[in-house]
Parts: sequence; C-alpha cells; structure tokens
Amino acid sequence: MIIGKDLEKEAYSPGHIAEVLAEIEQQFPRYFEAFKVKRPLPEVMDAAINEHVKTRDKYQEYLHLPSLLDYEDDPNAFKKMTRNKCPIIHGCLMSADEAMKQYKISFNSVAGRDLLNTVRNLAEFGMNYVAEFDDAVHEQITSHSPLGLTVLEDNKYYCPGVVGYGIQSALLHGRYGHAFAYRAQDAMWALFFLSSRRDFGLEGGSEFLMVRPNQGNCEQNYTYPPELFAFYALKIYLMLKKACADVGITLYPNHRYVYLHQFMSSVATDHRQDISILKWSSEYVENHWF
Repeated sequence: MIIGKDLEKEAYSPGHIAEVLAEIEQQFPRYFEAFKVKRPLPEVMDAAINEHVKTRDKYQEYLHLPSLLDYEDDPNAFKKMTRNKCPIIHGCLMSADEAMKQYKISFNSVAGRDLLNTVRNLAEFGMNYVAEFDDAVHEQITSHSPLGLTVLEDNKYYCPGVVGYGIQSALLHGRYGHAFAYRAQDAMWALFFLSSRRDFGLEGGSEFLMVRPNQGNCEQNYTYPPELFAFYALKIYLMLKKACADVGITLYPNHRYVYLHQFMSSVATDHRQDISILKWSSEYVENHWF
C-alpha cells in the first residue's frame, strides 16, 4: 500500500481474503517449526502469559472507568498520569527509536481533554464488547464483519497522532488478552512474511506495508483496518491452536491472543534483517544520516 492512498476495496473482498489466508496457511508450518525449536513451547507460552499478566493489572487500572471519571475536572492530570502509567504510551515516549520522534511531538501537543475522552470511550467499548463476548462463537467466525471492530475507526476512539489502532489494540489487548489481538508492529510485519510478501494483485503492493516509492523504503501499515487485522489474527491463532494440539500442547482461550502475539513476534524476529532493509534503503540512510 502506497503512503497517501487508501487501502483498495479489493482487500475486503471474500475472494481476496481467502487467497491471502490460503497463502498464510501454506507458509504457516515452516514458521511454526522455527517457533517450536527456539525454546520448548510450554516454556515459551508460560513466559508470554507471565509477561502479559504483569502488565494486565496496569492496563486494568489505567482503563478503570470510575478512575477515569475522577479526571473529568483535571484532564491535564490525566495526560501526565498517562505519560507515566500507561505501559504502551510510556514505552513509546521513552523509546530512542527515531520513528517515535513524531509520536512524542504529537503527545506533547495533544489536549488532555481529547486524550481523556478517547481513552474513556475505548474503556467503555472494551467493557461492553467483552460483556457480550463468547469464546466458542468467536472462534467460529467466518468473516471480518461479525467481529464488530469497524467502529474503532470512529473519531471518538481516535486521537490524531497519539491513539490510532496500534495503541487502541495495545490497550484492549493489555486488559482483555482473550478477546483482542495486539496489532503490534511485529504483527504487521509477520502478516507480510506469512503471506509470502505477495501483493495478490493489489496495485499499491502488499496491504500489510506502507510504501514510500520516492524514498525506496517502507514501514508496517499502521493504518491497517482493525476488523481485517483481527480476522487474520483469529485465523492464524486457530492455525496455531491446531498445530500446538498436534504436538500435545493445549492453548487456553483466556490467553488466546497472548499466545498469538508470541508467535507473530517470532515470525518477525526471523526476518529482522529483512525488515531493516525494507525500512531503510541505503540511499535514504546516506542522504539523511551521513
């Protein structure tokens, strides 16, 4: 997908999605084998759960609706608290990555009121979504629409430059690891490699990347639609669940997307050098750093 252009409508079509899933299903076994041999799977999964549990309490505290209401009279205090107490946003602000420079600028300029309204709306959405969530029904979903995540593109859940779907998914996944997949950067890169880097006929290239043709580099698609990402995440989780069952390991639904995040991170790690090359062309680096 070329930066500055909308995702092509074809990406939403059942035929296109089926083609992408068929490719992912074909590539999945070799990535699972690589995942399996790095460390014993039970050890890997337990470590992932333990790490998630450590931060879950922080997200529960951050998204606690009564506490959010306490900041109504002082939204600037909420912004300060967010900087220090929200794991994903604190991590972004403390990152030395050059790519986070614009995020820091956006956070510093955002109004506390806008941030508070966005987070409160997300907290309400998550609470209502999970109240109606059914594990069995969820795993039987056959298209992206029933996931009910298109609403997250509404402005009430979005804070320009500060809270997009990446942060939305981190907040929701952080509190509800069974219901929401984490659309981390590694997850988008993993989709690109699991789908064999193919564009499947889309004119703008792979839907999982944001391409800068003039600079000869690209980035993971940070604008990718929530409902499409969630559907692919669900289908890959089901592949992971079956593959683990085949080797005698049970994945429990209360940590569904915690397991998936670990696997997707493994896929991206296998391609870390490829990612570096794709993100920074030699010409771009020379022009900007030397």
